[in-house]
Amino acid sequence: MTYKIGLATTFHDPAIAIVGPDGAILFAEATERYLQYKRAPNCEPDAGPRMEGLLKRYIPKGAQVTLATSWSAEFTGFLDQMDRAGSFTLEALLKLSPEFNRSLVPERAERAFIASLHLAQQRAGLGTMLGLDRAFGQARITGLKRYGHHLSHAAYACWSSPFRDAACLIVDGMGETGASAIFALRNGEISEVRRHRGRESIGFYFGFVTDLAGFDQTKGEEWKIMGLAPYGRSDPDLLALLRQLYSIEGHRLRFTDTATVQRVAAEILARRPTDALDRGWADLARCGQEVFAEMMEALLAETAALVPSGNLVLAGGCALNSSFNGKIVGRHGFEHVYVPSAPADDGNAIGAAWLAHAEANPGWRAPPGPMTPYLGSSVSTEPLERMTAWEPRLQKLAPNEIALKTAELLAEGKLVGWVQGRAEFGPRALGNRSILADPRPADAKDQLNAKVKYREAFRPFAPSILAEHGPDWFEDYQDAPYMERTLVWKEAMRSRVPAVVHEDGTGRLQSVTAERNPRYHALISAFHALTGVPVLLNTSFNIMGKPILHSTEDAILMFYTSGLDALVVEDWLLVK
Repeated sequence: MTYKIGLATTFHDPAIAIVGPDGAILFAEATERYLQYKRAPNCEPDAGPRMEGLLKRYIPKGAQVTLATSWSAEFTGFLDQMDRAGSFTLEALLKLSPEFNRSLVPERAERAFIASLHLAQQRAGLGTMLGLDRAFGQARITGLKRYGHHLSHAAYACWSSPFRDAACLIVDGMGETGASAIFALRNGEISEVRRHRGRESIGFYFGFVTDLAGFDQTKGEEWKIMGLAPYGRSDPDLLALLRQLYSIEGHRLRFTDTATVQRVAAEILARRPTDALDRGWADLARCGQEVFAEMMEALLAETAALVPSGNLVLAGGCALNSSFNGKIVGRHGFEHVYVPSAPADDGNAIGAAWLAHAEANPGWRAPPGPMTPYLGSSVSTEPLERMTAWEPRLQKLAPNEIALKTAELLAEGKLVGWVQGRAEFGPRALGNRSILADPRPADAKDQLNAKVKYREAFRPFAPSILAEHGPDWFEDYQDAPYMERTLVWKEAMRSRVPAVVHEDGTGRLQSVTAERNPRYHALISAFHALTGVPVLLNTSFNIMGKPILHSTEDAILMFYTSGLDALVVEDWLLVK
């Protein structure tokens, strides 16, 4: 009986996944949640103290464990050679230029990223080994498997999708030979069709725009570009500058040289408004998003030419661009698009674990998706039980009462922290670790930003909608279980839910069904019965700069130190 433990081992967004002997995902979670450290840069995914508890919970004593990581043995060997040559020493890094290179990132920063990647591969599995020793007295590890980075993306995305046959496009910041790859999914089998080569990438391009617009890609602030873009204008001069960074030859996307990158960066910076560092640069965000779409269109055209299919699987960090994702259906022959709940590097923990399982079990197939995203930690209600001794406003309700009572609070305009079941795997709260509000008041967004989230006013809040009502509220409705795409609200509906209608008339929706999340569906249904609106405003249960909460204690702290009006944890209700 062998269990597989997958480790996402990039220098950012580390994660762990535990797969049972039958290939079922028993647990998957990004490390940032446990550490409460946004994106957990340069942190190991499997810290020993953390692993002891997870192993005792999910793996029986005496079972064997196979470890799997998300970068290949060949690439890891290449990094080892670079290290032996002294390429990763501080002295070597200091000799490099801090200016942009053709990769669209500073030369020194890029080498530092690769040095961190090397260290992550060296220590892969050490924490699991120590955790096994502590949990069971010995580490019964059968080996450490290393799988290609983009293959790990493809395995997670394809095998969690509802498709048996599809084209698969992976687009991110950095891969092993390039930053994008095309795969074919045929009868459940994944094969590589084309691997792009070169250091530059669309992911690094978007980070380039993020930095020039006044934000910081190292903090993961690419989100802000998508939120700010609708407030900007399409500036012909900025577009012309950005388009100098790439060309399209046939179906192939090619980037420019270092000198052009540096010149374009200098010219854009010379035009940057003086308040950009405080407010962001909306015009550049708008133009940057438009050029991103042009580049992605080129890759989609290439994918469609190489793997003709009505189904597209999209993953990699660039698949988090929900503004673009909602525009794919109907283009290049793609009738259905699937983006998993964790398309960035954290998802590779599942991909690597599944690849190890498939290698050990020829002919294995993952069950048809889409896969549940609720794969992370549960919270304990024990802190709330202790609080009953001194907090008279805390009460425990019957399971069939909690949805109606919460819906009543929301309909009264209350801001509610909502914690249920297992945490979502991926960056978005999908009704289990959420802050919820009534979407009808026009000022609900401003109230939430001012009282709880403390973030920029231009950033939108997402709508969770009962899936059966989606076609009535959105143009060309598409099922969106993971809040992975934006769609256009119908004109007649926008005035009914102004708090979740973005500046461009779109919403990054989550389609909620009773099958996927029965308790959240019951809550929205109760709100719909009270108000006639089958939509709730949903945002992640955190404040700006912090990951989504991990524990009940995190939720209680936010409740008492923010403007939340109520907190619901399982069947417990706490109100102010």
